[in-house]
Amino acid sequence: MTGGWRRWRKRRPFAGGLLMILSGVVMTSFVVMPVELMVQTGIGGVSSLMFGGMLVVLGLITWFTPNQHVISGSLAGFLGLGALILSNLGGLVIGTLLALVGGGLAFSWRPVTRPPRGGRRPHDQARQEMSGEANRENGEGPDAPVLPPPAVPRAEG
Repeated sequence: MTGGWRRWRKRRPFAGGLLMILSGVVMTSFVVMPVELMVQTGIGGVSSLMFGGMLVVLGLITWFTPNQHVISGSLAGFLGLGALILSNLGGLVIGTLLALVGGGLAFSWRPVTRPPRGGRRPHDQARQEMSGEANRENGEGPDAPVLPPPAVPRAEG
């Protein structure tokens, strides 16, 4: 179980998505009140729920579609900055900071390439090319026979 979890977590921007989800939870937790009161408070209460919900969704998108990490990371940064202005200082600045750091981590994440399972590894192939073994196998290199260029027929005119 732990091997599968570790493998799943390593193949995606997990920390960035987690910080995005936490920022959304922080932003929405500061405005937990009845809807009637939230509407009376104005744009601060409603926008906190909107920004928090969008950040949670972006965190989940980052986890489950890691190839969208650039878009979700940049949107999380923009939402964090927008929440700073529109929703109670972005969850008392904690939510904004979490969104900015999570968005930056997701934006800068790069997938880890694994070596192929069978056959030669890329560095073995590069070493072989440097020594000239690959050229000798393909009929090229210093010991290959030199052939004249093919004759090109001339058009008489």
